[in-house]
Amino acid sequence: MFESYLSFLDLAYYEATFAFQDLEDNKVWKRPTDRVLSIGELAGHIAFWEAMKFAGTNGEMDPAKCIVSGPLIDIRFQYYTTSLESTPAQVHMEMGAHQVCSELLRVHNEAVAHLRSLNVDLTSNVPGWPDNATYDSFLKYATFHASYHVGQMYSVRQMLGDVPPDN
Repeated sequence: MFESYLSFLDLAYYEATFAFQDLEDNKVWKRPTDRVLSIGELAGHIAFWEAMKFAGTNGEMDPAKCIVSGPLIDIRFQYYTTSLESTPAQVHMEMGAHQVCSELLRVHNEAVAHLRSLNVDLTSNVPGWPDNATYDSFLKYATFHASYHVGQMYSVRQMLGDVPPDN
């Protein structure tokens, strides 16, 4: 079952590549409205949570302690409200569509590789998380989470006047 969950999660990341296809670099970090996150911020949010859940340290939300690191593993991407109240750092603003997409995929691959290396029992609790947080629930939610936000990326592209690829 573990590998089945990961294959579904991989599919969400495969779909993310289309959200970046032919995306102009100047639109990656552009918010279509003050209350809607940019495609880059959504990518950061997906990357942040996958890294924290699969390669974090005992439920701590500290990017410095996460086994996977990189520019998208940034506390400003933790929650919608946190992102709204902050702006992407200069390192983010310098990343174009190809770089953000590549970084998102790298974080995913490294976080999953770490999770695989743990050889977890899906029914066991994830250390440092609430008692009902099992690896099974983390994997199920990760697939929903990534897919949901990838769908938002497509909507943001349309709000910015783009016509995303038909996938």
